[in-house]
Amino acid sequence: MKMKRKFRSVFLLMLVFSLLFTPCAGALTDEELLSQAVMLVDAKTGEILYSKNPDEQLSMASTTKIMTLILSIEMSSPDEIVTIPQCVEEIGFNSTRVPVYYGEVMPLQDLWYGLIFRSGNDAANAIAYHTSGSVEAFVKVMNDKAAALGMTNTHFANPHGYTAEGHYTTARDMATLAMYCLNNDLFREITFASEYTMQPTSLRGELVINHDYPINDYDSMYYYEPSRGIKTGYTQAAGQCFVGAAIKGDSEILVVMLKCGWEKFTKWPEAKKLYQYGFSVLGK
Repeated sequence: MKMKRKFRSVFLLMLVFSLLFTPCAGALTDEELLSQAVMLVDAKTGEILYSKNPDEQLSMASTTKIMTLILSIEMSSPDEIVTIPQCVEEIGFNSTRVPVYYGEVMPLQDLWYGLIFRSGNDAANAIAYHTSGSVEAFVKVMNDKAAALGMTNTHFANPHGYTAEGHYTTARDMATLAMYCLNNDLFREITFASEYTMQPTSLRGELVINHDYPINDYDSMYYYEPSRGIKTGYTQAAGQCFVGAAIKGDSEILVVMLKCGWEKFTKWPEAKKLYQYGFSVLGK
């Protein structure tokens, strides 16, 4: 009996020792990550859980559309009716499209979902024109907002993220923007959704679109249940980019990954690794 109690006491001491001295989350290092720049943040407190080259200025591709969406939400209403302007045709030849066409009429909300789900550069220009009267005027609003949020190493040249001179950000600045956006319920509703039906127009019937990131897909090898939204991006200059959130219990973390290689699926295992690291730091 005494031997059993002694064994139990030794076992408990060993267990406590291991919990106290085992390094949290396996000491993640920069060399383990493909991304050129990373920010991992507690979305509720702003605490930085991990960073890599957080202030390096890089292209951000379609993660630009995070700013486009939040400004349109703040300056407009989802049920406003938009007549698609001709500037939707003024995008790069290999741009991603919803698609929407000059002269179509639809609710602004449909453009918001097309912007995020289909990463539509055409939708970005339409939103910009509707909100500010021209793409150029909207871009000025984007830069004014960036300055107001303290995004000191960011400059926008367009509302969609197509490669352009003077269009850049940092992982820290994108984390600042995303943290701000996550406080908006409608932004969360749109960017965390998985499916949306666009209303019929004179040129097409109903259009069902999906926000089908593999990390959010139960049937994908990259699936990670806590993952939510938000926005991917890719150009040859920017490489693979991702801004996302993950929720576990009462904790929420935000990840920003810029220039995570060029292959389409490289960002998903890296995002999962960062999420898991972040939650382990928070004791989840």
